[in-house]
Formats: sequence, structure tokens, C-alpha cells
Amino acid sequence: MEDIKHWSDDPYWTDALDDYYQLRENGQREFRLDVAALEEVLFDGDSPAYRAMEAMVSVWQQEGYEGYRGAPRVLLALLMRLDELSRHAKR
Repeated sequence: MEDIKHWSDDPYWTDALDDYYQLRENGQREFRLDVAALEEVLFDGDSPAYRAMEAMVSVWQQEGYEGYRGAPRVLLALLMRLDELSRHAKR
């Protein structure tokens, strides 16, 4: 199996996670997702779906000794990326 860089070395995830924590600090409690906009991009090879799969593989390969603590963080960052895609969808 090819070695995949750790998700925490990828600004795609770390920037989104920082944005998520900032929104939570500011009191945001929910996201609204535009499912039509998401369906338009999720099958592209560099979409959040495939990037999340690679990030989770890095969690599985590299974090077993830490109890896979990156998995929830990747999920929170993914929610942020999906929210971002929804907000920037062509209306």
C-alpha cells in the first residue's frame, strides 16, 4: 500500500479545521448544505470525498497508536469544506 502523507500536513484539512473552530467560537451551531451543488463536484477526482478517503487512510495507517484521534478532526474539516462548497455554489 502506498504511503499517504498525514492529513495534518495538508492545509486543505488544517485550514478548514481552523475555520470550523473559529465559527464555533463565534457561536455558529449549524450548517446548511446545498446537496445539488455537492452532487456536481463529489465525483471529481480531487473532490472532498476522495480527499477525505485519503485523509482517513492516513489516520488508519499512522494514528493507531494514538487511538485514531484524527478521524473526528477530519470529519469536522470535511463539514467545513462541504459548507464552503454549498455557500459558493452557482445559484
